[in-house]
Amino acid sequence: MDQNVLSILIFLPVVAALGLMLMPSSSEKGIKGFAMVAALINAALALSLLGTFDPAKAGYQFEVNAPWLPSAGISYHLGIDGISLVLVVLTAVLTPVALLASWNLIKDRVRGYYAWMLLFSAGMIGAVTALDMFLFYVFFELMLIPAFFLIGLWGGEGRVKATVKFVVYTLVGSLFLFVAILYLAVRHQATTGTWSFQLADLMATPLAGSAMVWAFLAFALAFAIKSGLFPFHTWAPDTYVAAPAPVTFLVSGIMGKIGVYGFIRFAVPLFPEAARSAQPYLMGLALIGLIYAAWIALAQTDIKRLLAYSSVSHMAVILLGVFALDQHAWTGAVFMFMAHALATGGLFLLVGMLAERKGTSIADFGGIAKAMPFLTTVFVLVTMASVGLPGLNGFIGEFMILLGTYASHNVIGVVATTSVIWGACYMLWMVSRTFFGEEPKQAKPLADLSLREALVIVPIALVIVYTGFVPQPVLSRIDASVQAVLGPVNATVKAATAEPAATEGDHHAGGH
Repeated sequence: MDQNVLSILIFLPVVAALGLMLMPSSSEKGIKGFAMVAALINAALALSLLGTFDPAKAGYQFEVNAPWLPSAGISYHLGIDGISLVLVVLTAVLTPVALLASWNLIKDRVRGYYAWMLLFSAGMIGAVTALDMFLFYVFFELMLIPAFFLIGLWGGEGRVKATVKFVVYTLVGSLFLFVAILYLAVRHQATTGTWSFQLADLMATPLAGSAMVWAFLAFALAFAIKSGLFPFHTWAPDTYVAAPAPVTFLVSGIMGKIGVYGFIRFAVPLFPEAARSAQPYLMGLALIGLIYAAWIALAQTDIKRLLAYSSVSHMAVILLGVFALDQHAWTGAVFMFMAHALATGGLFLLVGMLAERKGTSIADFGGIAKAMPFLTTVFVLVTMASVGLPGLNGFIGEFMILLGTYASHNVIGVVATTSVIWGACYMLWMVSRTFFGEEPKQAKPLADLSLREALVIVPIALVIVYTGFVPQPVLSRIDASVQAVLGPVNATVKAATAEPAATEGDHHAGGH
């Protein structure tokens, strides 16, 4: 079971999606129920990993490594460490939440919608478990297809423009990534005489000088676009606003993190010296994105668009932590995968609930806390997590990122701390105008959270509070893996700095 658990997590949603296509399209309740049962089984399986995963073990666990296309050196190689564990569990657990949030929202082509949602989940889990670069690229691209249809067919106003922009951006990045992966495989073949796309083999492949820089830039471009790094972020706000709330929940909560994961798992370990050389520029872009998106958020009059720019700003904080190349910052960044997915994703779901009742324009609301005390309470709690209030999980990740950034680059660390102030300004301004103050005259009373909506959002709020007070079970599963990835990177950079005469033919990275 242990050896097959990752394959089951990937292919169970695929099989379930194919099963949905065999069901009559008129059986909406049956379709929703079947998809939900499959997603819940996957979530339970992913949660079981938390108990069987060994936090003290730094390497990959639950590995499966079998030939796929042996003549080309392509393998079906899966495995997870503490970094990917966070994303696997998040994806599997948040998928049924997104399906439940879609229950009354999606009324057309229900069968197709639920099938694409399951395939979207499968693609994301595959991407964060793949240890063969070709296999990773396949899953990285497969994620795009369900997202394309989910936004393009079930999105709201502006969905066509948003979908085209999203696809063009990500395809351009992916093209450069594919060329760089092929180049690494060719270099490996030239050096060893055998083809391989295995991550460990490519990490041991000789690469230096301008070849390393260009390959790193190709990887960095793909992952910068996927994670919404400034100035490659412009697809994100349009996509988040146009997509249905449950799709935005998954795209902002998980898919964007896979771009950051790409930096941690591939770009930095494969090309440590190039990453160190690019560090000031990447940190500068993250810092600009952090402040720029926060300022744009302050000017928004639509709640969903405000949250979209808020998400871009918070993703910049996570990326800043990654580019700091510091142990605390990396651990904080991975912890913030979870915190940001729950807080920002939860807020998108809550805004979706408001949109079903009245819309998303801030001017249309005011004083609704009296009629909707339950929704208001949860909204304020999740907002506080988003702005990093101590005691909630948003604080832990952001604090560790800022601490690690300050330790390695103190001026950037000080400037980055203003993210807390900007976040508090635009989020609290939005909450005060939406939920408090004078209620518009002749406004119809709005219904509070229904039981189904409470089942969607309350578990998210409880996890936010629990992991805010008790973060150690998550941190303990991240720490050893971060050290195993970052340690060889910093050792390689230190050795290269001590011996600047590195030439073509030097080994450029360590393995796990």
